[in-house]
Amino acid sequence: MPEGLAHSRRGFLAGAGGLAAAAALTGPNALAAPRRKRPSLRGGRFAEGVLSGDPTPDGVTVWTRLTDVEGSGTVELEVARDRGFHNVVARGLVRTSATSAYSVKSRVVNLRPYEEYWYRFSTRGEESPIGRFRTALPPDSREPVRFAFFSCQDYTFGHFNAQALVADEDIDFVVNLGDYIYAEVYYAANDGRGGVRTDPIGVSETLEQYRAKYALYRTDPALRRMHSRFPMISIWDDHEVQDNYAGGAGPTGGLAPELRYAQGRRDVAYRAFFESMPTYGAKGPGNNRIYRGLRFGRTVDLVMLDQRQYRADQPCGDAQIGPACDDLNAPRNFLGRRQMNFVKKRLASSPAAWKVLANQVMVMPTIYPGGDYIGFDSWQGYPRERRELLQHLRRKKIEDVVFVTGDIHTFVAGDVRVDNDDKKPVATEFVGGSISSPGLGEGGGGILPGADPYNPNTPESIIDLLRSTNPWAVDAEFDHHGYGLVEATQKGLSCKLRRVDTVKTASRKALPDKRFSYRIARGEPSLLD
Repeated sequence: MPEGLAHSRRGFLAGAGGLAAAAALTGPNALAAPRRKRPSLRGGRFAEGVLSGDPTPDGVTVWTRLTDVEGSGTVELEVARDRGFHNVVARGLVRTSATSAYSVKSRVVNLRPYEEYWYRFSTRGEESPIGRFRTALPPDSREPVRFAFFSCQDYTFGHFNAQALVADEDIDFVVNLGDYIYAEVYYAANDGRGGVRTDPIGVSETLEQYRAKYALYRTDPALRRMHSRFPMISIWDDHEVQDNYAGGAGPTGGLAPELRYAQGRRDVAYRAFFESMPTYGAKGPGNNRIYRGLRFGRTVDLVMLDQRQYRADQPCGDAQIGPACDDLNAPRNFLGRRQMNFVKKRLASSPAAWKVLANQVMVMPTIYPGGDYIGFDSWQGYPRERRELLQHLRRKKIEDVVFVTGDIHTFVAGDVRVDNDDKKPVATEFVGGSISSPGLGEGGGGILPGADPYNPNTPESIIDLLRSTNPWAVDAEFDHHGYGLVEATQKGLSCKLRRVDTVKTASRKALPDKRFSYRIARGEPSLLD
């Protein structure tokens, strides 16, 4: 299990005559069932498809949601070694009701390492789509690990075409870096500002509205197909609750009163996240801790971070572009002490070749020509914690650390330095663009002059200018959308930043990725050498 995942095991043994080693369903809603029983719920629809998540060598979490049913009851879950379900290894009932908006979630355990399984849910009369997942490598394996990472999918600004490409990759899992939904609504179909789809829900403030967002986003067929093929390991960023909120900033969340942030609003957003995602809180159901670690053999140790729940208010007025202010270097929580200690300990003790940090916001600084900072919402707004973590890597001689990052709707690759003028980096960072949210070349952030949401074409001279003020960055791309694709071996790690041609219409056309393909060797973190 992911480190710290210790939810209730009121499960049952299924198949194999009830042997102790048989696959089993666990979780607070799994029911003991010594003999096969039919589900009690009738009909309904599985409109959001099926999802799996948090794979370990012996288990995975599976999820679906029912609509068009009433009352409380049970749904059958089956897990098999073949798509035809001739070799079922786990079968049982999972309870659901309107209390959870009919989400159905269970942890399947006692599976074999690095093996493919298929799963499905059913009521009396209806079956879900079939999903597939692969369990993680066994602890001592030195085999390669392949995964995709993505973030920032605004339903209104574009189609999730990148997810169609992810679904066709040969990978073990996907990493969701947050902004999977947007509580806010910025665009609408045919609005003249780049919008292509209309969000009928509006701004989410209630539990029902947050739940409805997940359902709306999963009407995109490319997203549903991706979920049916790979397990997803998820964290949230800010838009699952509210743009740029700071969970540790008290009742206001660091936001202006007219933005209507409230801790109750945050709490229902967190509840909707756990109801709608194939993951449990790292300390069990009802717990909101999402930072955790998952290891894939001796090749990858994946550390999932939470950079929203514990952070203090952003400094310098949270300016989009501005100079360093007087209190920039004041003590200020970002990860918070418990999470920071967890991350430092895990990195120092990891036996894996590659330590990969799933990172919501950029750790490389972003400096505008003239010296102003581009934003204070990222690690650069919390320099004390940034320095503490990066100095820990240097002091403990922790090598082969890679940050995979979302948030900024931009493709960037570069070196992570403790100080800007350092020659030797302590880590590498890959920023994977956005699935559909507007990039800088489309007007995202209002930073680049001449941005065009319909025909973005950032001049190479602007890229060169920004590179000159950010010499740790090897390259950047502001105009397109996509994701990152990683392959890690015992000798090296490669990352391709894969881009789609458009998000304005449903399309599977990809752009060439040769320019944005990178490789680093063990002990050699720099992309600039």
